[in-house]
Amino acid sequence: MLNGQITHSYLENACTLFIPRPPARDQPLKSSQPTTAAASSSSGAESYDKGPGEGSGAEALHVDRIRNCDIFVDAHDLYFYADVKLYKFHSRRSFDLRELKTLTIKYNTTEHHYKICLRCLPVTAGTQQGTGGGDTAKPKSVRKEYIAAFLHMPTLADVSSARMSDKEPMVQEWKLKRITDQCQLQLDGHERIYKLTNHFGYGFASKYNNPLNTSELDRATCRVAEPQRTSPIQRRQERLVDEMKRFSREQYKMNFVELQVPSGHQNPLRYKPKIFETSMTQEQAHLLHNISRQQGSEQQQPFDSLRQTEIDCGLISILLAICYDVRTTNNEPTCESGWTRSILCPLYCYFEQFDNYRDVLVAFLRRVITYPLYRNFELGRHCVRDAIEVLKGGRNWLINQLLLTHQQFAVGEPTRDSFNTFYLEDYIRYVTSPNACSEEHLRLLARNLKNVLMDVNKRHLGLGISDIETELFRELMQEMRIETGSEGSSPQQPGHVDDETDLETDASGQEDETTTDDDSVITDSFDSTDMDMRLIENEIVYEDDEEDEEDDDEDEDEDEDGADDDDDDDDSNSSTTSSEAEGNSVIEQCSNSETAASISTTSTK
Repeated sequence: MLNGQITHSYLENACTLFIPRPPARDQPLKSSQPTTAAASSSSGAESYDKGPGEGSGAEALHVDRIRNCDIFVDAHDLYFYADVKLYKFHSRRSFDLRELKTLTIKYNTTEHHYKICLRCLPVTAGTQQGTGGGDTAKPKSVRKEYIAAFLHMPTLADVSSARMSDKEPMVQEWKLKRITDQCQLQLDGHERIYKLTNHFGYGFASKYNNPLNTSELDRATCRVAEPQRTSPIQRRQERLVDEMKRFSREQYKMNFVELQVPSGHQNPLRYKPKIFETSMTQEQAHLLHNISRQQGSEQQQPFDSLRQTEIDCGLISILLAICYDVRTTNNEPTCESGWTRSILCPLYCYFEQFDNYRDVLVAFLRRVITYPLYRNFELGRHCVRDAIEVLKGGRNWLINQLLLTHQQFAVGEPTRDSFNTFYLEDYIRYVTSPNACSEEHLRLLARNLKNVLMDVNKRHLGLGISDIETELFRELMQEMRIETGSEGSSPQQPGHVDDETDLETDASGQEDETTTDDDSVITDSFDSTDMDMRLIENEIVYEDDEEDEEDDDEDEDEDEDGADDDDDDDDSNSSTTSSEAEGNSVIEQCSNSETAASISTTSTK
């Protein structure tokens, strides 16, 4: 879908568009009768010069190509797909689609262009700026344009158009309304009216146009059952709608914080591809020989610019899906590898045609965060970098992976062999041909892809993931505040308890100050008791001649202890009754033990 140039003009409340008809492809579309198609193509070229009034067969073919159109329109945008080329137009004024029932498209066979006239809403003060993407000219702009023309400077219109091209307003293509059934074609002002037809190509370089065999079609993966009746822009619109339906905000949030990697598996973000370490099995070599042999039987011709761009974009789309599967499986294919390599490539699922690298990257990144297990934007960017490295010098690795994908599609359940027929086999022949796809050409693709990767951001995906990430950050901050609040409130309660215990300890400290004498009495009594017991043990060891002296010493000690106890009793009268009772009981026990010790000593004598 290569964008063409549209010229337009505004007259009061009408917008007139002039759309050039794209030239026919150099090669005819592949059909079941190639000789007939080639003959009709040559006759069609003759009728293109003669006009619609000369030659019945040539005129019919010429008119069919002109009628092969598909039209989508919105408030400010018009998408016009003419045969093999897409034209886009963005209007600064709003189209009036309220009473649009029939739209007549006039075709000029002399100048070879379509003419479309659409009604516009009246210009109001509120709609003069912003919504349409441009500003109305001020009264002084005429003088400025005159000066600019005199000084050979760019005019105001040129500057505004350049600014608009830099901004490139985001178009919500899934909102475009298809009005093809409401359109009719008129040739050179003749009274005869034609209806628009739908007969489009698909597959490698759009060279197929036959109906698909539905029995061999994987309905779970392929969403377009009749690509020959569906224009590329309609296929693209169906893909965008399906991706919006399947996109999960919660799943993206989970993989945004951290990839949900099962235990025992390597993190895909840490994988380092080894594109220079590859080997081909005998089965793959045999498959490559069979596919390459078919190349000699077909007549090879150089591709035109339209087909060359479409082929290169398709190769990049297939390669990106392969790089994702290799990175997430650590280059060890699983039973899900065939599904992964097909679901991430819009060529297989929708027979989509690309005309620029940015659309390829945006489509891949959208599907990365929508379908597979690991839905992460940065993971998709890593896969794009892997594809760049492959294009720089990994032709053998690329051929090996294409053959492996062919095997997975051929033996998988459900079968995806139709993808091999319409895409993979042709791409294998294309990549292995040094004339069609040289090393220099692959390196050029790598440089272009690298430049586009720097320009693509999350806004281009159109799924609002920046808002989702902002929402996720707010949720995480709220959870952190709640946890911090709970932790802050729970320590406050223990803090109050600590304060209360401190108060209790302070009070108890005051009580300890008042009962210090009692404590000292109890401590002294126990110390004296220990000393007396040691003395009793020593007395047993002493000899008989020293026992009398020890008894005297013990009597003196008892007298001193008794005196100390009397002093302590006098001091303890000022303390509490319970402390006094405890002190007296301890003193009595000590005196009784001393008496028993003296009696035992006397008996031993």
